[in-house]
Amino acid sequence: MTTRRRFCTNAAVLTLTPPLLRDQTSARANVAALEHDRILAEATPYLTKAPRTLTAIPSPKKDSPHDFYSEAETGTNPFRAHVDALIDASATIAALTAAFVLTTEEKYALAAGKHLYAWFVDSDTAMTPHLQSAHATSTTVATQSGGLVDAVALAEIARSLPFLVDTAALAPDDLATTRKWFADFLDWLTTARIPVIARDTRDITASAWLFLTAACARLLANEPVLNTCRLHFKAPTLRNQINANGVFFREISKDNPYRNSVFNFDLLAGACELLSTPFFSLWPYELEDGPGLRAVAAYLYPVLNNPARWTYPADLDHFRDVPRRRPALLLAGRAFTRPEYVDLWRTLPAPPPTNPLLNTFPIRQPLLWVTRAPHNA
Repeated sequence: MTTRRRFCTNAAVLTLTPPLLRDQTSARANVAALEHDRILAEATPYLTKAPRTLTAIPSPKKDSPHDFYSEAETGTNPFRAHVDALIDASATIAALTAAFVLTTEEKYALAAGKHLYAWFVDSDTAMTPHLQSAHATSTTVATQSGGLVDAVALAEIARSLPFLVDTAALAPDDLATTRKWFADFLDWLTTARIPVIARDTRDITASAWLFLTAACARLLANEPVLNTCRLHFKAPTLRNQINANGVFFREISKDNPYRNSVFNFDLLAGACELLSTPFFSLWPYELEDGPGLRAVAAYLYPVLNNPARWTYPADLDHFRDVPRRRPALLLAGRAFTRPEYVDLWRTLPAPPPTNPLLNTFPIRQPLLWVTRAPHNA
């Protein structure tokens, strides 16, 4: 819906935008070429890396060693080793998969398969397909639901898998077992009490649910769940989280408002990309009074270009460590034909592997998100 305000805003932007930046073709950047050297440099050390799963990391959990266990970061000396291990596994699998997409060299697929087998197939080391013990020490189910944020790294693993289906990464039976793991996880996400409460929150926790659920449903081609996610994105998500100025108004009142805002931008952009098809895009969808991802992108673009333009309180810690090369910039630039977003994403430095805030960086390999996987997955 085109409002008078939006028409005037767009006209002003076009007036101020240099002619070069109005070239719509530059919004469709060649991500494979731009990311080629970074991906291969990141993937090469992973070729010889051994998997390390949850069963190798003792936790306070007294039940199964296969269960994912975490404690909220707000506690004293919280247990976060399982979160770190899952992020590391996701980064490894995604980098190796992206390198395979670039080069078609089987060595990358085989190395990714080794980690997939350890995490999702091998009965001695595989993770249990639920997050019942995430934020385990929280006192209520409502606060336990925030534990879904600890496991958003699973989404990029789910996104990697379709690129490996026609390779030797996993034997057919092992591939089926891995898909069954994600099917069981999707069932937990859509039926268990903790994730359903997470779905119905009004902040970044709901975004984490949407991102994870959309990734699993896209992997499994589960259209009923994908349609449910699309409706959820359009109805409660936009209304509950975004104001007409594109601000995540619930995040700016938290301890780390900047970090949470750009993290949420990535989560919702990733979910939007997963839920869109060549025939139906969620990206342009906006409520009648304005809230939508277009407004979020317009608000955060100048902030990511220069964090000094952030007008809300700074994060309690690591404010300057927040990665600014957000994949949502790339995805939004492509979706809205805004080459300046893509150009900013291209020119900002990629976060180093040791960045302390990689747990708020859910998409490490944008190539996998802008490339159509085999069999249209």
